[in-house]
Formats: sequence, structure tokens, C-alpha cells
Amino acid sequence: MEILMAVGRTLLMALLGTTQISAARGYATEFGASEDMLTGGTMACTGKKMGPDDLVCAHRSLPCGTRVVVHSLRTKKVASCVVVDRGPYGATLPNGEIILKVRASEEGTWRGLIDLSPAVARALSFSGREQVGLIYERPRRHVMQTRATPEAKNSLLTWIAPSEAERRSPLASSEAECRSPLASSEAECRSSTK
Repeated sequence: MEILMAVGRTLLMALLGTTQISAARGYATEFGASEDMLTGGTMACTGKKMGPDDLVCAHRSLPCGTRVVVHSLRTKKVASCVVVDRGPYGATLPNGEIILKVRASEEGTWRGLIDLSPAVARALSFSGREQVGLIYERPRRHVMQTRATPEAKNSLLTWIAPSEAERRSPLASSEAECRSPLASSEAECRSSTK
């Protein structure tokens, strides 16, 4: 039922024009299985450990929280999962050796497009490394999110929403521009507001 709801939601959003959907095809691998030597670590997006029945996946570039519908080309089964980690980082060298590859510019060919949790792999009757199709909402271009200090948040809020006294001041616009995170330098701002 969850899979049907995820597919329906994605298609409805695409039909209404509020989002764009994308598709990709490639190899999927399983991560987090008991025999996996990297099992037990925390997920990059959530900081939590993966539960045995979590329908989650790892992708190198999709934003955290992206819902992905995975279709097994062998079994024709479909499963839905959420991106909560980064990977897969396994790559194959021309001589057949398997290595860890973090950047696309490094030597080797990526072994997989997506890593699936054991629960998703079970839902797909998955065995090892298989070809899959992915359907997901195309991520919008977004500003990189960082954790701001309270001082930075206050300065940005003041720039966005100046106080009543600042709005009445004849220098309000230039003062607000100087508090902008885009201001080139504090010295230039001081000279321009005098």
C-alpha cells in the first residue's frame, strides 16, 4: 500500500506540474546486511542507525529525504524507499579489482547507482547486484543548507525584517544593505552610509 501511495503521489505531482519526475537505470546493491563489513554505522543524512525493517537507500547525489521508487528489472517488483545515506562508493578497475571510489574523477567504474537496505532488497526479491529502474522527483536547485550560529541567524533575520525604527530611518535601506550577508565589506558599508 505504501508503494502505491508513493507512486500515486509522484505521478499526481507530475501531472499537476508542481514537480518534475526523473528516471534512471543502473545497478543496485544491498547495504546494511549482517555480512556487510560497514554495517552498524550511522546514516549520513539522519545520524541514526538503520533499523532492520527501514525502507531506506543510499545515493551519491540525490538530496536527503528524496523518495525513490525502485523497480527490479529481473523480478518486475516495485519498492519505495527514502534517501538517508550516501553511496554506493564501490568501483571496479579495468583489471577487475574492486576499490573504494569517492569522486567521479577517480579511477574505476562505479559498481552501482543506488544502495538498498535489506528491507527494500527483500521487497524486490533481490539477490546481490541487479539492474533496477529508479523514479524520483527531480531535485530543485537549492541553496546549500548549513547550520548557522544564532548570531548569523539574527543578522539574517534583521536584514530580512528590519525593526520599525530602522524602517522609518532615512538611511534604512543602505543600513539594511550593509547588514546583508552579500555586503562586500564592513568598511565599504560604513563609508556608504555616512
